[in-house]
Amino acid sequence: MTTGATQPAFQPPAPINWAELIAVGRGTLIPQPPAAQPTTGAIRRAISTAYYAAFHALAASNADALIGPAHDQLTAEAWFRIYRGLDHNHAKSQLQQNRAYLPADAQVFADLFRDLQNERHNADYNPRASPTARTAATWLNKAEAAIVDFLQVSRSERAAIAILTLTRTR
Repeated sequence: MTTGATQPAFQPPAPINWAELIAVGRGTLIPQPPAAQPTTGAIRRAISTAYYAAFHALAASNADALIGPAHDQLTAEAWFRIYRGLDHNHAKSQLQQNRAYLPADAQVFADLFRDLQNERHNADYNPRASPTARTAATWLNKAEAAIVDFLQVSRSERAAIAILTLTRTR
């Protein structure tokens, strides 16, 4: 039975752009006049943003490796579920537990993911932490380099990483 209503045009899902997050993180480190240095809040935000760039790069890699480009509503929903299915702590622990089996660029990414998640927690929740603008800029640079290299890993290896970071064993 048709209602005569037209279906909305299909829109494939798009990931949160990790490179844009890196750029935003760098932008927060530019002091706003009349200040000569970025605020502590801006520095903390830049570190947190560096982590989220890595997180969203992994989420998109997982969806792309397992689903590929969405070409209809069903594959779009599957892509979205894979993307949103990534759990921060599970991903970190699985990347570390399986680090020895990962290709070299994925090992670097796994280490960055762990270290940056720890730095993000420190920046976001530790009132005694006093990160510097230089430290935040370094984390943004490390995140960008590790993400670029990680995304060069073969699709089959990224699919294996996706399964490791998304599923639980019994």
